[in-house]
Amino acid sequence: MDWVMIAIIAIVVLMGTALSAYMISNTINNQMGELYAVLLEKEMKEGRKPATAPSRTKKEETSIVEQKKTNVSGVNEEELIKKLRQVIDEKVERVLDEAKHRKEKLLMLLDVARGYTLGYITEDEYNAFLMKVLSELDEFKRLWLARFPSQRDREKLNLMINYITKTKLPIVLKSKDGKETINLPPEEALIRITSNINSAVNILDELISSRGENPAVTPLEVKLSQECGQLRAKVEKLEKQLEEYSALT
Repeated sequence: MDWVMIAIIAIVVLMGTALSAYMISNTINNQMGELYAVLLEKEMKEGRKPATAPSRTKKEETSIVEQKKTNVSGVNEEELIKKLRQVIDEKVERVLDEAKHRKEKLLMLLDVARGYTLGYITEDEYNAFLMKVLSELDEFKRLWLARFPSQRDREKLNLMINYITKTKLPIVLKSKDGKETINLPPEEALIRITSNINSAVNILDELISSRGENPAVTPLEVKLSQECGQLRAKVEKLEKQLEEYSALT
């Protein structure tokens, strides 16, 4: 073999070795690039995940569950009771003012009865107004007893409502044996209605006075009530003086 052939073979071997090295290096570079891209994508996904909340203790989880149960209806039970108590307290604190309003309504009922007697109001219109007054009195009774829970007051309130119930038209009289009845004419019916309403008003005045309030509604009525009180005190003083004088003699 001559030197030329040996040189050619050496050149071919070198070229093959270089080509193989290039192909291996290119393959490795491609694989490293793909691996880097995968790692980069994984890292970006993990960066977008929300931070993991710290684990709660069993006590905290129980507290959260109880709070959710309490707020199921949208209102905390304690807040509901607090608001209810506030509304009740405000309502019952004004019960004496409500009593005066009910007294004024009873006096209005008497005016309507007079209108019936004069022919301005029909029997049905009077009875409709009466039903409204009775409904308000029943509500007032519950309010009063919530503020002043007394069996005596309950009996008086029932008696007052009973007096007003008796004013429903027509006013009927029965014979002693109960076999015959007669409807009173408007003029005589007004006398019965006035008597019953006055009896109801007197009971209401007594209830208001028993709680240390002046039962008067209008300023004039307040003045008259005060004057009556002063006169009553003078009469009681004179009676006491007479008793003392009688004892001396």
